[in-house]
Amino acid sequence: MNTLEEYILPREARKFIFFGGKGGVGKSSLAAATAFWLAERGFKTLLASTDIQKSQNDIFQQDIGSEETQIPDVGKLWVVNVDPKESIRRHQLEVLRRIEELGNLTAEKISESEIRFLKEYWEKNPILPCETASYNVFIHYMNTDRYDAVVFDTAPGQHNLEMVNYPWRYVYNLEMAIAAKREVVDLTGKVAELKLLEKLRDESYSAIKKLASDQTVYFVVTHPEMLPVYEVRRIQEGLIPYGIKIKGIFINSVLPEEHCKDDFFLKRRLLQKKYIDLVRKEFTDIPVVEVPLLDTEVVGLENVKRLAYLIYGSRRG
Repeated sequence: MNTLEEYILPREARKFIFFGGKGGVGKSSLAAATAFWLAERGFKTLLASTDIQKSQNDIFQQDIGSEETQIPDVGKLWVVNVDPKESIRRHQLEVLRRIEELGNLTAEKISESEIRFLKEYWEKNPILPCETASYNVFIHYMNTDRYDAVVFDTAPGQHNLEMVNYPWRYVYNLEMAIAAKREVVDLTGKVAELKLLEKLRDESYSAIKKLASDQTVYFVVTHPEMLPVYEVRRIQEGLIPYGIKIKGIFINSVLPEEHCKDDFFLKRRLLQKKYIDLVRKEFTDIPVVEVPLLDTEVVGLENVKRLAYLIYGSRRG
């Protein structure tokens, strides 16, 4: 069984680390701690949050928007909040830029009216507009070599699985569009937009391959309670069709045994142990990490560091 460190350290290839789970279980805190720990060890790390709550702003006590923002005092850590509307617009602009390039660079002469038509089409009809934001997160960050590791703080619950599902659905729609465009090409001989669609498809396939490879690590965060633990099962079942396996489970907010002195806390501790044992019984081949309930919130860099050292240790290198 690999350790957590062996899963996340980008020693031979870049790593893409996802934190999923039910809302309110501490995904954002653990994602922040993991990103901090990697950055402190000299790996250029990006923490990308797709959670609309923008919890990373509160955790790092810093105004973080849709631009990658470097965290002071952590030389190699950047954080970004993915804004859905902004992401969709960036996707449209990127496609429009490529259309302009096709008009300028291809040997095939494209008329101004055709360029205008393509631009109007992509401005109004990006493929899967409601899902393009999440698609962009994958494609942009999984196909860039700017970072050694990218940690994804995902939206709660079922949105975890929908986000993983987007690239496949996007590729499916691209394949449909390519098939339709080929019929037009057979009649007109003009291949410019077909080349553009094929380029977008190839980039998507590249990200999908990484998503199902050892470069991708999917962690689930849960509380030692019935509903969050059952959510772990649902996530596991939802990931199977995509060839993605859960690589570790964090059981968060575990009551420290030494502080459970009176009947109330002893009962809660026994209830927690029931679900901890259940998780360990079902997931015997991956790390299951108990994260104790802390005496403070994970807010501010010192508390992020404290959580990181608690999970991964403080040794550098």
